[in-house]
Amino acid sequence: MTDDSLESVAAHGIRVRGPMGLVPRWSYAEPPEFGRLIADGAEDGRRWAARRVRRAVAAALSAVLLLSAAAGGGCMVLSARARTLESERAAVEECSDALRRLSALESRAMKARRRMDDAVSRLDQSYDLDTLVSLSGTTPPPVPTLSCSADPAKAAAKADRAAKGLSDWLKPVEAVLKASGRSGSEGHGCRR
Repeated sequence: MTDDSLESVAAHGIRVRGPMGLVPRWSYAEPPEFGRLIADGAEDGRRWAARRVRRAVAAALSAVLLLSAAAGGGCMVLSARARTLESERAAVEECSDALRRLSALESRAMKARRRMDDAVSRLDQSYDLDTLVSLSGTTPPPVPTLSCSADPAKAAAKADRAAKGLSDWLKPVEAVLKASGRSGSEGHGCRR
């Protein structure tokens, strides 16, 4: 080493890597200047603070990203659940409508059966008794007991099939009762 470099080292010290970054190691030949020590300590403090700020900003950004990802995922889950609930509600509503239609048809079938049995038992000539007697041998198809609570789509399908069966039975009976009952409405008793 030259004398100039030795003087430089003595005046400014040699910087080595320590646990807090570059730290001056002073020669013992001349004590360092107090002002220089303060400046080096202040510089190390600024570097340490800058690293802490960068770490804090990175942690805050990470937290914000995690929260936004969690919120987005939560919104997706809630949206999917809302769609599921809406489709379940629509299925229950459709099932309820099918059960109402079936109940109305069952009521009409029972009334038509009573009118048909009454006309046949009284031998009411105002009706086409030959057709009514042949139809009185048939019975309306049984109506199953259904509930929309367990499987609304399956219950609605069963209700629609039962309603079709009732409707198929009801059409000829109502046609005969309507056509014949209107033409001979002058008396409901037996003709002699």
